[in-house]
Parts: sequence; C-alpha cells; structure tokens
Amino acid sequence: MERIDYGDGERQLTCTGWTQVIYEQQFCNDENKRITGDLIADVMGKVTASSDDVLTVNDDGAFVTTVVDYTRLNWNAIRRALWAMLRTAYEISVDEGNLLPEVEPFGEWEGTLLKCEPDMQEISVKVMSEIQRGLFRSGAAASGETSEEEEA
Repeated sequence: MERIDYGDGERQLTCTGWTQVIYEQQFCNDENKRITGDLIADVMGKVTASSDDVLTVNDDGAFVTTVVDYTRLNWNAIRRALWAMLRTAYEISVDEGNLLPEVEPFGEWEGTLLKCEPDMQEISVKVMSEIQRGLFRSGAAASGETSEEEEA
C-alpha cells in the first residue's frame, strides 16, 4: 500500500481487484467512451506505433525502436484511479475496523484535490506504483506466498 500527501494530510491508497470494480461503477457512464471504465486501460493506455516513428531500416535490415510518449499520459485518469484507490483503502479499513477518513464523492473530492495544487508527477508515480503492486505482482499467489510475505 502506498501513502500520499497531496495537501490535506497523509492518506493511504490501495489497489486491488475491488478497486477496478469501484472504478468501473463510478466512471463507466461516459457516453463518448473516452472513459472506458477499465482502470488499467484508462490509466496506462496503449502505445500505437506507426512505421514512421518506430521502424528504422539500415544496410543490415530492419530494426525496431520503441518510443513511448509520456506527454500523452491521461492525467484525468490518474486522478480517477487515485480516488478509486483511496476509496478501496477506506472500504478495507471499514471491514477491518480500523477506520480511515471517509472519501467524499468524486466531484467533491476532486475539487478539494485541485485546490491543493498537487504535484501530479508525484501522484502519477504513486498511482502507477500501486497499480503495479496491486494488480501486476509476481507469481506470489502461485507460489503459496501472501502479498505481505512477498513485500518482506
């Protein structure tokens, strides 16, 4: 689990499979389909490579250089994912009896976040790190180890 302070005190964020459900339930109503409701697709997106910008041909044949353009990072999706992870941490805390501060509905929370003028680079690093930890862990489950044992 990551911790973040974006201006209103330190908060815990947690990404699990349940985070994806929370994200989909909250954000899968975009009529223009710019928000897919899939946390991974919205936050991490995809790289579309055309032959003009990745394929280089030399005398020995062709080789491919992959280019990732981080200027196209979806900052709105990062904020939505952060909210879903804060909500997940809150719901887990309720279940465990260790109550964390409640997370406001998205619109109210986002207004508070933006008033804090957060460091979006720091937020994106924390969100990506937590997505990696929560959804793309190594084969710990197959090995019989828990995520806590894996982190130790």
